[in-house]
Amino acid sequence: MINAENGKVVDILDSRDSADVVKWLSTFPDIKIVSRDGSRAYAKAIADSGFDRIQVSDRFHILKNLTEYAKKYLVRTLPGNVLINAPASVSYETTDIPSMRGKYHHRTKWELIESVQLMRRDGYTINQVCELLRIGNKTVMAYEKIKEDHKDKYINVMLAKRYSANEKESLKAELINQAKKLLADGYSTTKASEILGISERTVRRYKTADPSGRHGLKGLHRGSKLDPYKEEILALAAKGQSSVKIMNQIKEKGYMGSSAIIRKLLHEYSIGEAQQLSSDEKVRINRRDLISLLYKDVSKVDTLKNEYLEEVYKIHPEVQKIYQIIKSFKQLLFSKKPEELDIWIADASTFGISEINCFISGIETDIEAVKNSIIYQYSNGLAEGTINKIKVIKRIMYGRCGFQMLRHKIFLNSKFN
Repeated sequence: MINAENGKVVDILDSRDSADVVKWLSTFPDIKIVSRDGSRAYAKAIADSGFDRIQVSDRFHILKNLTEYAKKYLVRTLPGNVLINAPASVSYETTDIPSMRGKYHHRTKWELIESVQLMRRDGYTINQVCELLRIGNKTVMAYEKIKEDHKDKYINVMLAKRYSANEKESLKAELINQAKKLLADGYSTTKASEILGISERTVRRYKTADPSGRHGLKGLHRGSKLDPYKEEILALAAKGQSSVKIMNQIKEKGYMGSSAIIRKLLHEYSIGEAQQLSSDEKVRINRRDLISLLYKDVSKVDTLKNEYLEEVYKIHPEVQKIYQIIKSFKQLLFSKKPEELDIWIADASTFGISEINCFISGIETDIEAVKNSIIYQYSNGLAEGTINKIKVIKRIMYGRCGFQMLRHKIFLNSKFN
């Protein structure tokens, strides 16, 4: 029992038995208002103790019950991932890529993060950002979530210069020709490696390398174990067969490889299809993120945007109803207008959601205490905080002392805090 005015412990009872609670409460005739959770046993004990006390149901517990019912409904009705149409993306020609890379220029990691976020705000899809900035899709999604607060962590991290294939070939050719010249001028392999900053092994290889810098195998297809079976593999995969089942079938026709390279082939084809998506690209919304909106605003969920939520509402309009129910009830709890609870109950009942109807049945059995929670400012907050302190005291005692020692320790702690 906690004094709601000063936060001090009034008393502690070593029982949950209803008769003991009634007897205990009857020894405190001065108590006029009691805040409690939704337990019917405590509600009855307080009523039976006499003195016509006002009972206030704790707002936290009421709201917690409502959100848990709403969560059960979302889990029951929504798939693990909701696929929505991505907002219309910006189109561009392949010839525009060099100029666009100039627009989203970056030298430091922070500038790259800013470029990612700017491109996403400009309407580019994740795949388009990957192509233009030459980074992976997981990197794009990670960079989208980074806040301005973390700027100091990345602003001084310089990025290595990215070269095109032709630039790399030109630089390699220049290095090969320098190595050939040094060796022709009489420098040893060791000395040439020191001057050029490459290993001796590389210097020896460059001695006979092609001066153009072109790799000997560039443009050549060396063949694969899958080549004779590629069409059949893709046909079987289209029917939903796994890589292991496909492997077992083509082994009968002479295939000698593993299922791993079959998976790699199928992965490459799925990536290619994903990169061809444009305005009809799908966005995967995780159900966990939609559930989190029961507790916080969409601006606080990194993976969600308002335009995504609008698309979810088109497919699952009941989700918007649930959010409306939660929002209106939160506003009601702090409105100081208990008469509006009956209006809320009538409105929420019209949605026909069984989980919400269960919540309504629960608060109707304790309607007076729930209305009092709207009228009065009292709550279980002080009691919950004190209970956490009591648990610490119990752990310090290691279970070696009895209830009387625990009681003394609690009062002593309350006296000096």
